[in-house]
Amino acid sequence: MKKYIIFASIGFELVGLILGCFYLGQYLDQKYQTKGLIFAGLSLACLVGWLIRVVWLLNRIQKQDEKESESKKPPGTP
Repeated sequence: MKKYIIFASIGFELVGLILGCFYLGQYLDQKYQTKGLIFAGLSLACLVGWLIRVVWLLNRIQKQDEKESESKKPPGTP
């Protein structure tokens, strides 16, 4: 059940990042007159960071599952 909650939170993280990038990018674009370049760069940077976090989280969950499956094996089985 814990894994499902983690994956549900990933979606909320992405929505929060998109909204944050939108508002912050819009504000900075207006302030520095960059015609959307700051928004685009900020969005791309946040998306790359988010994807790295998702891959890291998936690797961590996979290692945890492998540990649990190893501990459930009876002693002496390969």
